[in-house]
Amino acid sequence: AIWGSSDILFLRDTPEGNERIRFVAVIIGGVFFIRYWWHVKHWWQHERDYLQIKTNHRRTHRLSFFQIYASKFVLQVLGGAGAIWGCAEAVTLRHYSNTMEWRMAAMVAGSMFLIRWTFQIFAYFLYLAALWSNPSSIHMTILRWYEILVVELILEVFGAVGAVWGFSEIVTLRNPETTKIWRPIAIGVGAIFLVRWIFHLINFIQSERESVAAKSQVQAGETRSEEVEDSEVADLQLKETTDTELIETTP
Repeated sequence: AIWGSSDILFLRDTPEGNERIRFVAVIIGGVFFIRYWWHVKHWWQHERDYLQIKTNHRRTHRLSFFQIYASKFVLQVLGGAGAIWGCAEAVTLRHYSNTMEWRMAAMVAGSMFLIRWTFQIFAYFLYLAALWSNPSSIHMTILRWYEILVVELILEVFGAVGAVWGFSEIVTLRNPETTKIWRPIAIGVGAIFLVRWIFHLINFIQSERESVAAKSQVQAGETRSEEVEDSEVADLQLKETTDTELIETTP
């Protein structure tokens, strides 16, 4: 994320800038490794389940908020741009003659994830709650499809390729002599995550179909209930009319 996005933003154009960003990337990578170890330890100690930390209002969890959304900014915003940038080079789509086109594509991806990150903050603080309150609404359905088709594909598939490709360069394992070794490794890792994404997509489609079917059954049940109520009302009105006619015709 750091390595690729800094290249997109022209921060690695000089040898000094390259080494500076390498140092920053190693430090941030170490921080995220400690964070990863803490999550694994936390998960294992609590019987492989996460604790529910939001017992108070979420706006009081300032440290938790900073940790979560700083991580998301690095992994998803910078990572989204870096995924496009690194993956394109790993699969030989990006080269010297089309660098600017791929830089623009990576910036567009990063901007898209930045907007998404901003809306996640709004949702965390319960702003615009009406937007997220109805899972069956059209915009929430579109959002779910966007997450599985675009977000997961970029972050988890393209990002896996870009992560291996960029990490190998950061730690100086990849150089012009070893590029032929690391390219198939990065693409192989991406293929594994692509298969994983396909399984996620299949499960998502099945879940959406079941949700639509359940919603149709509920609507059908509500329609039948309304029809029964209308029928009962009609019967009652007919009975009242008949009783009235009998009273009027009685001498």
